[in-house]
Amino acid sequence: AQLTSDGARPIDGARWYQRLAQRVMNWLSLLTRAGRLYEVDTRLRPDGSKGLLVSSLEAFDAYQRSRAWTWEHQALLRARAVAGDAGLGQALGEVRREVLAAPRERGAVLAEVSQMRQRWRAERDRSDEARLDLKQGRGALLDIEFALQGLVLAHAAAHPQLLGHTANASLIDACRRVGLLDE
Repeated sequence: AQLTSDGARPIDGARWYQRLAQRVMNWLSLLTRAGRLYEVDTRLRPDGSKGLLVSSLEAFDAYQRSRAWTWEHQALLRARAVAGDAGLGQALGEVRREVLAAPRERGAVLAEVSQMRQRWRAERDRSDEARLDLKQGRGALLDIEFALQGLVLAHAAAHPQLLGHTANASLIDACRRVGLLDE
C-alpha cells in the first residue's frame, strides 16, 4: 500500500518527502546579509545529480551494496541518525553496519582511499612554503581521517566492533584496541 498525505489534495509519500527535502535545502542555502547559511551540494547523493533527493531505505541499501563507490562507503562510516523516527534510525544503522562489514580486498580499498585523498589534497590544499593547511595539508587532519577510514573499510569484516564509532578520536582508539594501531 502506497502512503499518501492527509491534506486537502493528497499526494504520495515519495513526492511529499521530495518537496520537504527541497524546502529544507532552500532554507539551508538561503542568502542573507551575512551570506549563505549552508552550501548544499546535491551531487553528493546516490547516482549523483541525476539521483532522487529522497529514496526509500530499501533503495539506499541496494545502492550501497551494488553501485556505491569506496568514497561513499568512507562517508557512510560517519553516518548516524540524528533526528526522526527511532525505528528508521535503527534500520539505517543496520544497513550501515552490514554494508561496511562486507569483506573487501584490503590492497584495493587502501589504494582507492589513498587516490581519493591525493585528489582532494590536489584540489583543496592551501598549504604553501610558510604555512600548513591544517585540514587539507600533507599529514594534517584529513590525512588522519582518510587513513582511519581506509583501515576500517579494509578490516571491518574481521573486526565489526570498529563500526560502532563515527568520530575520529573513537576510531583511533577502536583501531588500537583491535591491534590495527599501536600506542
